[in-house]
Amino acid sequence: MRMARNIYHRKDGRFEGRYVKGFNEKGKKKYGSVFGKSYAEVKQKLEKVAQPGIATPVIAIGTVVDAVALYLESLKYQIKQSTHDVYQRYLGNHIAPYFGNMKCETLTPEIMQNFVNKQMENGLSPVTVQALFSFLKAGVKSNDSDIFAVKLPKKPKSSAECLSLDEQKRLETAAKETSSVDYLAVMLTLYTGIRLGELCGLQWNDIDFECRILHIRRTMQRIRSKGGSKTELALLPPKSLTSERAIPLPEFMVSLLKEQKITSDCEYVIAIKGNPAEPRSVQRRFKKLLVTAEVKNVNFHTTRHTFATRALESGFDVKSLSEILGHGSATVTLNKYAHALDEQKRLCMNGLSEIYSCG
Repeated sequence: MRMARNIYHRKDGRFEGRYVKGFNEKGKKKYGSVFGKSYAEVKQKLEKVAQPGIATPVIAIGTVVDAVALYLESLKYQIKQSTHDVYQRYLGNHIAPYFGNMKCETLTPEIMQNFVNKQMENGLSPVTVQALFSFLKAGVKSNDSDIFAVKLPKKPKSSAECLSLDEQKRLETAAKETSSVDYLAVMLTLYTGIRLGELCGLQWNDIDFECRILHIRRTMQRIRSKGGSKTELALLPPKSLTSERAIPLPEFMVSLLKEQKITSDCEYVIAIKGNPAEPRSVQRRFKKLLVTAEVKNVNFHTTRHTFATRALESGFDVKSLSEILGHGSATVTLNKYAHALDEQKRLCMNGLSEIYSCG
């Protein structure tokens, strides 16, 4: 009998192995654990406690492609359409071409490692490969951890790129001289940090002018149309639960928004010829602004990073900034923008000079 094996390396340095030790009166599995200083030690302990007749199936039945497709179908009403589209591309562009008609029960660590290596050779980023492998692993549903004992590429450590203060001011000037729509779009992202999809989905009724608050309630994205290969614009819920948020507005931004609303002929804040501006259009206009402002070629999302960097440089506490950005936690904000705190650290350390001089 091949036992179901799950061995994990704990934070305290030990290894833990979980096994099915029986079933309760409702037929649900009951689990037990063994511990050891090494993987091999735990593996031996698991082999000793294994009981015939209660081991769970080792792996999904049928082909890998069918198993993953079935898993994706089960997620249909649990994930966003945009996420479903990403998984569909993972299945069609990467998993199906590699595994073909390969059966789930024939999988080995070597096959899985080769799959990972092939994706890296094909030019996928480490982040994408990790996400792709996690999706594949969930679809195959193996409870034999040995099959997934592969070496995944590490995510590169990189700080979020942002504009310098001089570049930011040149961009603002170029946008103001180009059009009121471009100016409002640039200013909103540079001074609130909202995402491109959130910007395009922003409606006038999302702004409380009296309380000076901007509410993020939706995002606009281009997704694959049902039953076809073409895409269509869709209004979706914000990226996550924390992305649905209220952002206090500075006074100058409230004034700018009021001016724009007077001449607006659309329910959407960012509109072109009476129609809501879609993300691709805003991105194209942004690229032209960069040329006019003689600023390096960056993605529109850089304006969000620029807001976060300026906020930290201005003395924002990380918790408040995290909530404004819609991050899941302050830790996410710290990890992403730690570089922006370097100057703040120097100022704090220089403040110790005053204590020294008093001595």
